[in-house]
Amino acid sequence: MPRRTSRPKRRPPPRRLRDVAVLLPLLGLFAWMPPVIGLFAGGGHFFGVPAIVAWLFGVWIALIASALALSRRLDSGDEDEG
Repeated sequence: MPRRTSRPKRRPPPRRLRDVAVLLPLLGLFAWMPPVIGLFAGGGHFFGVPAIVAWLFGVWIALIASALALSRRLDSGDEDEG
């Protein structure tokens, strides 16, 4: 009869990472608020792209990349507590 191997219990993610996971969507919400977006609606351009479009897509890409990195760290639990 095959023996059952017990899987090691995973530690819960550190509190600091959980706090960052809560703050990340709030940071994105703040970055897309009309007063902040209005700072980039002045008509400037970055490489031929209007500044407001570059800001919106830049924030979007930064949020996706941050969420990906954060989810991997939360999943692996590699961060030191302290």
